[in-house]
Amino acid sequence: DVQASKQDSFVSDLLKIHSSAVHLLSLINEILDLSKIEAGKMDLFLEEIHLPSVINEVINTVQPIVDKNGNKLSIQCPEIMPMIKADSIKLRQILLNLLSNAGKFTHGGEVTFTVMEEKTQDAGWIVFKVSDTGIGMSKEQVDKVFDAFTQADNSTTRKYGGTGLGLTISKRFCEMMGGSISIESVPAVGSVFIVKLPAEIGY
Repeated sequence: DVQASKQDSFVSDLLKIHSSAVHLLSLINEILDLSKIEAGKMDLFLEEIHLPSVINEVINTVQPIVDKNGNKLSIQCPEIMPMIKADSIKLRQILLNLLSNAGKFTHGGEVTFTVMEEKTQDAGWIVFKVSDTGIGMSKEQVDKVFDAFTQADNSTTRKYGGTGLGLTISKRFCEMMGGSISIESVPAVGSVFIVKLPAEIGY
């Protein structure tokens, strides 16, 4: 049926346009976020966060991205977690960026998301760890991975797309909330990103 074929083609074109628009919007938002951070105009909105709810929401959002490349997503998280005082939107953005990157740069492998408490004499911390068995990075690539508009190399940009701003913004958000982000990576073996945030963030 010619009419049905035309309709299928029309729907396919609309889906491509929608996908491109969503991608473009995400790139624009990243550039705007970085501009606000560098201008000192990015504010923190602190609130009591129920971690299991945030974690479930993030996992549900990122699962299709992980599945797309034939990966398995493993979650390691205690059943009972303390409330954390932080900026929930920024926390979601950090976790979504790390997990979606892990899913994007891993094919037929495993992405592991670990959440744990860490206590010192002075403070309590929540640690979020995202591990993958993906393409990994060399020491030289790791050294510049948090730089703005930078990706591992030009071939990464061509193959995977993106602005190279996601990790830059995630690092700035971590620092704004009194925390840190670090990375361990080995080429062709995988990467581990570790985010540490204080259980209660003050100004």
